[in-house]
Amino acid sequence: MVKKILIVAFVFFVNFLCLAQKTIQKEFSSEEIHTLSIEDDAIFKISAQTSKEETIKIVFHISGEHSESVIIEEKIEEDKLSIKTGFAPFFVMEDDKLAAHKVMAVEMELIIPQTISIEIKSKLASVETRGPIGNLAISLGNGSCSLKGFKGNAHLKTVAGNITVQAQKDVSGKAISKNGTVQNDLSSIGEFFIEAESINGNIMLLQTK
Repeated sequence: MVKKILIVAFVFFVNFLCLAQKTIQKEFSSEEIHTLSIEDDAIFKISAQTSKEETIKIVFHISGEHSESVIIEEKIEEDKLSIKTGFAPFFVMEDDKLAAHKVMAVEMELIIPQTISIEIKSKLASVETRGPIGNLAISLGNGSCSLKGFKGNAHLKTVAGNITVQAQKDVSGKAISKNGTVQNDLSSIGEFFIEAESINGNIMLLQTK
């Protein structure tokens, strides 16, 4: 009987999470935007893919008990677009012992022109990119960093997460990890340069063939 109750409770919890989901889509013209900045400790995964289009497309997938109260804050100053998550006005987080354990998951997907520079800073997020990016600056806490088919200049930093880069030709690199392992197959001279640093994470800078 107890087992049956636990199974019913688990199924109810899973169904609740599936219902408590929200998708937010944003689109911006890149005509006057040169840099996309993301500084957010609530996002757990950021996926970016470059394209030859002239628009910036952003999709947020939000799940959890408070998903309906999550909003996206955007600001454009000079040539920089800044994006972060927030809560709707008048939203109040419960002040109880269970509040810290509320399930909240935010995933971000980007499709951006190759000419746009990206800045990402997050204690939680892991970052994955595909394709060339002119300038990329990533600073992460526990999350990992993975670049595939990369071409451009990059400064990558993590505290605990691993850094893996598959770079195209003409990309040189330097890698330093205080407590992790390092494999650097990139040359020391090239048109573009990647600087990768980590405290506890492993670093792999690989040359695509």
